[in-house]
Amino acid sequence: MNTRHFMPLKEKPPALVELRADAATRAVIDMADGIDRIMGNRDLYARMLSRFRSDYAHGAVPIGAALAAGDAILAHRLAHTLKGAAGMIGAHRLHQQACTLELAIRTDPPAQQAALNALMGSFDKVLHLLDQVVAGSAPGGFALEMPQRPLMQDPVLLARLVELLIDADGAAVDLLGESGASLRVILGDARLARVTKAVNDFDFEGALRALRQTAL
Repeated sequence: MNTRHFMPLKEKPPALVELRADAATRAVIDMADGIDRIMGNRDLYARMLSRFRSDYAHGAVPIGAALAAGDAILAHRLAHTLKGAAGMIGAHRLHQQACTLELAIRTDPPAQQAALNALMGSFDKVLHLLDQVVAGSAPGGFALEMPQRPLMQDPVLLARLVELLIDADGAAVDLLGESGASLRVILGDARLARVTKAVNDFDFEGALRALRQTAL
């Protein structure tokens, strides 16, 4: 099978990245799971990978710096945000280690350094794999189209909306109001309008149905 690789978005048209689905790579990032989490939207997932690599260019350094400065509140917030972002892209080991670090920051300060060290190792592997994707040298497997469209502002935004709808949480109203511009890029005007109307009517099941239509 012929394969094509990712090329810089500003210089060349969208191309295909080959993302290996073997056990070794799934242990770093389970990309099939990441795509499933956003209802099969491979285009959105590709943008999430790019955004994650951009947002976490310095890996665990900001968390380590916050801990070294004694700012447990900032370190906890950074670990919590990383936990969500890693889970969304399917980086399960990194997600779990971020959970462990978050808990250590909150309840067990002596365990913080060991938890941070473990997280740093997984973080390096995740960033290395994403660098391979960006450089067009990712291991072979299945093709994922890398688009030219702008990155969404929050890589966990869509998943957060789904979570709130499943929980029938009225906070979905606030999320739609605060992140309407980003959701419009993801869903389009017509679908966003249907989701918004259902949420405003507190018809969360209807909103979920309208939201899932985006994967068709």
